Amino acid sequence: MKSTTSCVGARPSAGPRVPHLPPAFDGYPYLVTRIGHCPLRHMAVLPAEWPRERLLDLARRQAAANRLDTCLCLGPGDAIYVTADGTVSEADSVPSGSPVVDRLVLAESFPDTPDLSARRAALARFAAANRGAGYIVGDGLESGRAAGHADIERLSGTGADGIPNGLTRCPDCSRFRGDYLALTGQGNGDMTPRVIRVHCRCENLNRCAGCGEPLANWRLSAYYWDEIERKVWYIAAYCALSHHCG
Repeated sequence: MKSTTSCVGARPSAGPRVPHLPPAFDGYPYLVTRIGHCPLRHMAVLPAEWPRERLLDLARRQAAANRLDTCLCLGPGDAIYVTADGTVSEADSVPSGSPVVDRLVLAESFPDTPDLSARRAALARFAAANRGAGYIVGDGLESGRAAGHADIERLSGTGADGIPNGLTRCPDCSRFRGDYLALTGQGNGDMTPRVIRVHCRCENLNRCAGCGEPLANWRLSAYYWDEIERKVWYIAAYCALSHHCG
């Protein structure tokens, strides 16, 4: 599996940032996957001859595997949003953002057709024309929650083993998980005392819809505890775009 070392923390080379959102792509139907809460949107065209129910089934399976918010775009006023937890809702507008293509594998493969080839080529041109400029730092989900007095009292300091209070070793994967008191701006630079959730390997739920393997070494849009460096690192959702099957 590809290392996510280059994706952790607040790295200045994470990806493009768009100052103005591009217009909606008109090559319906297609699937859009939201990458965290940053402007990146992964896009993939779908067979136009498939019935609505089959397209929605694919969107559901994609969201269930990736655990990323997904949108099935059927027309300029016809969109079906599927959240990471499986909630489905219809809307009259399609999402917009900085397009990314050919990075996430779909939950189902299908033969190429002249129509698919033409729309895929149009999508590639659309993505190239709307890449944006600059860089993304983080994915908008790093904040955690404000720490209250009880949190500070409960989570301050470390145990005899040097592990921060609030973190315990998972009996299944042997990695640490629990609540962590962020005091020095971990993740997003916010110096306000925050409680952030640290996840172990078992809690890495983001899977490739093609091969079923994790999209990154750790859970996306989440923190993990580095036992060697004795600090927490944040894995932004755009680390999923570095996954390669096999």
